[in-house]
Amino acid sequence: MTVSRRSVLAGGVLAGTAAAVGTGVVWSQRQDDPVDSQTVPFYGAHQAGIATAAQERVEVVSLDLTTRSAAPVVELFRTWTALAASGFQQTPDADLFATPARLTATWGIGPGFLPALGLARLQPDGLADLPAFSKDQLQKRWTGGDLFLQVGADDAVVAATAARHLVAAADGVAALRWWQRGFSSPTRRNLMGQIDGTANLAADDARFAQTVWSGDTQPDWLRGGSYVAVRRIRMLLEEWNAQTVEQQEAVIGRFKDSGAPFTGTAETDPVDLSAQTAQLELVIPADAHARLSNPENTRGARIQRRSFSYDDGSDGAGLLFMAWQADPRTGFIPVQARLDVGDALNRFTVAQGSALFACFPGCEEGGYVGQTLFET
Repeated sequence: MTVSRRSVLAGGVLAGTAAAVGTGVVWSQRQDDPVDSQTVPFYGAHQAGIATAAQERVEVVSLDLTTRSAAPVVELFRTWTALAASGFQQTPDADLFATPARLTATWGIGPGFLPALGLARLQPDGLADLPAFSKDQLQKRWTGGDLFLQVGADDAVVAATAARHLVAAADGVAALRWWQRGFSSPTRRNLMGQIDGTANLAADDARFAQTVWSGDTQPDWLRGGSYVAVRRIRMLLEEWNAQTVEQQEAVIGRFKDSGAPFTGTAETDPVDLSAQTAQLELVIPADAHARLSNPENTRGARIQRRSFSYDDGSDGAGLLFMAWQADPRTGFIPVQARLDVGDALNRFTVAQGSALFACFPGCEEGGYVGQTLFET
């Protein structure tokens, strides 16, 4: 069933019990502090690039270990920390980084990392290959990896150059597995024209820390860190664009122009899953993405989206989807399992890449990211 904008706004909805999916993330910046002059603090309890407002550009890199010795890996983490903490001032490109553009670097490890170094005893239960989902069409060239790098900035050249310095520093320790590049819009719209991340929790929401930061259920070295599920989702844009706007809206369960649910008028209005029309039909269709991804339908599981669009020309375009969570077993996995069955959006998307990484907590000045693991 397609619910028209007119029927909803005209009051043809019987009220039910409202069920909010969370508020959209609203980030502000001082009017006298232009973006290109902003420096995101490196040191702290958590790594930057997770709760940081999404930048305009992102470089996401996966590497495979080429050593079975922990010593050179520790040295690599020290080098990465020194590069990022100094704003890459130790490089020949120091002048380029004079405008930091909210540059951040974030790193973590994949399921094979600890076993490769003989440290399987420290493996968190949640750090395992993601399960197979029935709609996936994964390609090896976009899947897996031992090490994760995420570099973000509001300047494409700054982001790309920083990522290249970090990858180059890994020579002799790890080899490139895949490299994906993404971009975002100030409107937060993806290539389908939809507003992305509406259901995200604001950083000051009391539930944010519980959703994103790993806690007592994780090994000591990971507490204060996070897990990220990375999915390369190709959008079938020709098929999508052949739909009418109202057909597209029915797939999502939200109005395209405002991002509001069919049961509201503003993006952050509650999603009322029980609301019905005068004809006793569900206002938000049974297979709508907004319905199936709602915590009421995922047994309370939540994720924090920090996704970017990608466009590789003849190699397709879509979403570089990144879901952050305290534990994938209570975050991404149950959410995706629910969407794998019956989500109307599946007709217009194909997952071509998939990986899971555990990302370290932050570090204090004088320390290095990863120290909690190697000096535990």
